[in-house]
Amino acid sequence: MNETAYTYGILGFFSLCIAAWFWLERDRARRGERLIAATRRMAAGDLEARAGVRGHDDLGVVADAVAQMAARLKTLGATYQERQDWFGLLLEHSSDLILTLDTDWQIGFASPSLYRFLGWPMDQMVRRPLAEFVHPDDAEAVLAACRATPVGPAPGEPIAFRLLHVDGSWRSVEAILSPPRNWSGPERIVMTARDIGARERLERELAQAQQMAVLGRFAGGVAHDFDNLLTAIQGYTSLLLRDLRPGDSQREGLEEIRQSSERAAGLTRQILAFGRRHAAESGPVDLNRLVGNLVRLLPPLIGDDLALVTVLAPSIGLVRADPGHLEQVIMNLVVNARDAMPDGGRLTIGTVNEQVTDFDPRASPELPPGYYVMLTVRDTGTGIDPDTLPSIFEPFFTTKERGLGRGQGLGLATVYGIVKQCEGHIDVESAPGRGTTVRVYLPMARAESGAGGPGAPSATRSSRIILLVEDEEPLRLFAKAALEEQGYRVLEAGHGWEALMRLSEFDSAVNLVIADVMMPEMGGTELARRLAVERPGLPILFLSGYTDDEMTLRGLGPPSAFVQKPFTPDVLARRVRELLG
Repeated sequence: MNETAYTYGILGFFSLCIAAWFWLERDRARRGERLIAATRRMAAGDLEARAGVRGHDDLGVVADAVAQMAARLKTLGATYQERQDWFGLLLEHSSDLILTLDTDWQIGFASPSLYRFLGWPMDQMVRRPLAEFVHPDDAEAVLAACRATPVGPAPGEPIAFRLLHVDGSWRSVEAILSPPRNWSGPERIVMTARDIGARERLERELAQAQQMAVLGRFAGGVAHDFDNLLTAIQGYTSLLLRDLRPGDSQREGLEEIRQSSERAAGLTRQILAFGRRHAAESGPVDLNRLVGNLVRLLPPLIGDDLALVTVLAPSIGLVRADPGHLEQVIMNLVVNARDAMPDGGRLTIGTVNEQVTDFDPRASPELPPGYYVMLTVRDTGTGIDPDTLPSIFEPFFTTKERGLGRGQGLGLATVYGIVKQCEGHIDVESAPGRGTTVRVYLPMARAESGAGGPGAPSATRSSRIILLVEDEEPLRLFAKAALEEQGYRVLEAGHGWEALMRLSEFDSAVNLVIADVMMPEMGGTELARRLAVERPGLPILFLSGYTDDEMTLRGLGPPSAFVQKPFTPDVLARRVRELLG
């Protein structure tokens, strides 16, 4: 009996152990299945998946390790995503163009900036040869640069070429080619390019400015010599005309010589203005006369397909301005009108007296009430759209194609500056397809008391001694005659050294020195410096074909002590009176 109970007890114990083992194995299998399922979800991207397996056995340890791995992967994934978003942000906002090329020179990756720069959708650029977007004249050089890209980490030399825009135009870039480091993919070259269109425009403008500077210096030198001859021609003609009666038969020929020399002087002013070496000689100007003289030069400029009409009101007032600057205003406005009528049209230049009252709708701080002479330039061209109109006077703003001989955006800006310098106002009325009308308001010049001619010689003038220093003999003889006609006693010198010798002879009796700035041996510049030390207080009147700005830069005194060549006897006499009181 005891043996039977013992046997059954043993069998029951083994049965319980076997049942417990089966239960543990089944639980282990279920835990393993949950761990495998959770691991598979993690592999599929669900890093939040958890197996729910705990314990100190091997499955619990593995489950804990898998959970730690998932947490680490989640942190790394977040960091990776953050880095990816950051680099995506950099690419999105980068102005540089970044693309990759494979062994067949096909585009693999292209940054968003390339789309913004060229306008091509990404799917139309990726997996297409780069050569399809490179200018035919540049394709061979770009291909050679791709083949010569170094294998090492250092990038190659920059290469400039043109890329095709979606609108058919070409955009200039400068690119650096380099191989990707530690990369086993199909990409062979990483190209980083930059837009150099603005730089090329600046380089072209700089080259043009340098050319214009050289031409300006050359033109200034020619005009300076020409002005010396014109001064003598104009001066002697004026002196001869004073000696002739109004009905003299020779007067008509001399008047024609005077008018021709004035037109030639106007031409030299334009040449000097081209070289920016023309002085601002402000004085009373008759706009009708100025327009009448200038109209003769316009037909070759505007062409045969434009009808030129002038509507000049009689008896208009005088304006105080530099004639050369006003000619520049008219020429710039005429050129703009011509360019607005490529298929021909009608160009009208008009003048009229205008009064702006307190209640005039045109009155403003820029156009205060008063009396004006209004210059009008009207065309029947393409007109200006309302969005563009407010910007037309801005420097370097132009709607024309840029380039040598084309619009540089300075014409209207120059017009605006000259008009404001004259204390005037400019108004533009325009609409697309309806032409453009430009109205320039210039204040009438006030009558100057005692501003008549030089008058007869006086006893006071006869006691004044003037030393005239000029190397051009015809000009010196004319100036001497003009001054002696006014009663002054004139001493002559051909250059600065001779002038110092004459001054030593006459001690302190000389009241005024008139000197040309540019002379051999010693010019007016050095002479002025010597006199500032040896004869302080002795007034000096300078003669030159260059600007009063240049005189100031040279330290030759204020603009009031300067006469622009060519000049007339009246102009010379007026400046001498100003200095001698």
